[in-house]
Amino acid sequence: MSLEITITPEANNGKRVSIAGSLDSNTAPQLQQSIDAEIDASTNTAIIDFKDLDFLSSAGLRVIFKTKKIMDNSGGKFLLVNLQPQIKKVFEIIKALDGMNVFKNQDEMDDYLAVMQNKVKDGE
Repeated sequence: MSLEITITPEANNGKRVSIAGSLDSNTAPQLQQSIDAEIDASTNTAIIDFKDLDFLSSAGLRVIFKTKKIMDNSGGKFLLVNLQPQIKKVFEIIKALDGMNVFKNQDEMDDYLAVMQNKVKDGE
C-alpha cells in the first residue's frame, strides 16, 4: 500500500503532516524525506495527523520519534491528532503515549493550542 503525505502550514510557523495509507518500511523513507525538507529548528509546532492512516510499522514509528526529537531539541511542540483505533493501539503496545500530546480530533487540538497561545500572550 502507498503513503500520501500532505504538509501544510499552521499558525505561528507550525507544520501539519497529514499521512494517509500505510506507513511501513517501504514508505517510511518517503515520510522522512518530506519531514526533513519541511520541519527544522525554526518550526514551532509539528502536528502529525493520522486521520487517514491505515497501518503503522516500527519503521514509521522511528520517523515519528525522530520528528519528536527534533521538536524537543528546538523547544517546539509535537502533537499527534486523529489517531485511528488501530494506530493508537500500536502506541499503547509500546507505551509511547505517555508524555506526548495526543488529541482525539481537530477541535480538541485547536482548543489546546488556543489556550497555550493565550498563555504566551498573557505572559504566563
